[in-house]
Amino acid sequence: MSGCIDKISCSCECCDTERLKEWLAPKRNAFASTISGGLFAIGWWLVIDSSVNHSEPIYAAYFMCGIFSTIALLMINSVSTGQIMGDTYTEGCLGRRAARAWLFIGFLFAFGGLIGSLWIFIQQFLVPAVQHGGGHSRRDLDLLDSNNVTASPSPTPSGPEDFNMYIWQGISFFIQNLLIFISTLVYKFGRTEEEDSSW
Repeated sequence: MSGCIDKISCSCECCDTERLKEWLAPKRNAFASTISGGLFAIGWWLVIDSSVNHSEPIYAAYFMCGIFSTIALLMINSVSTGQIMGDTYTEGCLGRRAARAWLFIGFLFAFGGLIGSLWIFIQQFLVPAVQHGGGHSRRDLDLLDSNNVTASPSPTPSGPEDFNMYIWQGISFFIQNLLIFISTLVYKFGRTEEEDSSW
């Protein structure tokens, strides 16, 4: 499974891919782990940053997509290629079927978190902001959506800055899950499973 990166080649004269592959071969697991961990940390940092800087409360359900993506990262990377192929995992009542089912459920969690975060961004952030002309805070949108005609808008200023922060909060939930998904794939397919004595 991780051999797909080995097949990358460049036919131009500007780079020597064979020498690059020889240089990268002993460091491949370290690079994949570092890149994967960095993407994972950046994803969670974006969501925490946008949640702290936004003045209005956030529904706890919005964080569930990131939690499911994190669980997916752990599930997908806890199963080795040998277990999926049946080379190293033959014990137990289910054998490689259990490993494949575990991997499949992990990918369901990963895609579910990614699609759910996209739905949250579009349905809960983008559509209300566009329908109400932009520039409204969430409290203003709740008052506009309610049927109470006598309710007055909140005194918080609404303008392009509030609109951009409101939209950025939804974007950060999607980017978080996208980065965790990429991190999962890099950690799963970017590493080799052979033991290397140099590390």
